[in-house]
Amino acid sequence: MLIAYNEQQQPFLPYQYSREDLQRYRRQMKFYCPQCLQPVQLKIGQYNIPHFAHIADNSCVQLFAEGESQLHLQGKLQLFEWLRKLGHTVKLEPYLPELSQRPDMLVTKKQKQIAIEFQCSSISHEKWLLRTSGYAKNSIQPLWLFQTPQKQSNQGIQKIFISPIMQKVITTSTRGVSYLVTYDAKTSRFIYWTNLLHVHGHTFIGKVQEVPIHKQHFPFYEPKSITKEEFPLYWQLYKKLCKQFVYQRLLHSKKGVQDSFLRSSYELRFALTAMPDYVGVPVKDAEAIQMFSVEWQTILHHFSRRLLLLPHELCDEDIRSFLIQHNVEVTARAVQAIKNYGMVLEKSYQKTDYYPNIREQVYTHLFAIATIY
Repeated sequence: MLIAYNEQQQPFLPYQYSREDLQRYRRQMKFYCPQCLQPVQLKIGQYNIPHFAHIADNSCVQLFAEGESQLHLQGKLQLFEWLRKLGHTVKLEPYLPELSQRPDMLVTKKQKQIAIEFQCSSISHEKWLLRTSGYAKNSIQPLWLFQTPQKQSNQGIQKIFISPIMQKVITTSTRGVSYLVTYDAKTSRFIYWTNLLHVHGHTFIGKVQEVPIHKQHFPFYEPKSITKEEFPLYWQLYKKLCKQFVYQRLLHSKKGVQDSFLRSSYELRFALTAMPDYVGVPVKDAEAIQMFSVEWQTILHHFSRRLLLLPHELCDEDIRSFLIQHNVEVTARAVQAIKNYGMVLEKSYQKTDYYPNIREQVYTHLFAIATIY
């Protein structure tokens, strides 16, 4: 921990002093955990950030985490000083007795409290939910900032992997742009992962941008939607991932003719090496269907053909029947995903040229609405 009470019950922040001063204070003063009020010892390493730790065999009754990494301590200090320099009212590691919780920082802004949690290590869904709901029940807005995964530090439009717990803090701007903000304590930069497009599982396509801490405001900037000129990069990446999926499925499927995707492709006369552009199309709410888009959309076309319909002509009952047949949970979002796909097809459909402008309609469906402001 970065803060403790001295014998006068005053908060003591060791990072504000030189190591020589801290060595003197360690001989002259006693320090106590702000949470359990038990004695703690001041750690002053040659290279590590000065901090406090509970004395061995003396566990904190409130179970405040020990053994914080240097990256976590470093990030907390950077963020704390950043908020102070911006003029915000901020407390470092305040203990909230009504919650028995201790956020990394607590910001008070216009009578509104924001608890900032800088997360460097893995955290279970249960613990994340417990802390998040605890804040919400006490009218405190939780803000989770994850340490940027080091493999995702480059800028530009790219394929990115977002862990399940980080997916829970994806937010949507007032302009309808989905995004995630992380912080890299190693480079003192905020990383914006914007215009997130879900592909499959934990894989997304997004636009990654960096903002140095000295240029970052709080609250965070709201990102703009990608332009029509940028969208071809999304489309090319998405289609590349579709091809990889089809190739892997062809190599590793053990179901043979029982594989609904491969059978549907064969009966529709789709060439697996060159699937038509109108299958494998990203649409809103597709996360609700636990299949790759190129798979469920191919099967959907086969299903529709047997009914002598086009996908955009399916009614709700048809859609629910399709989901049940293929063991997909029937939810409002899953039904809406198929409707969204149908709407994209309908707007692009021309009897003489089938789906000639599907890419343009996909861009309009996913991003264009966000630019109308």
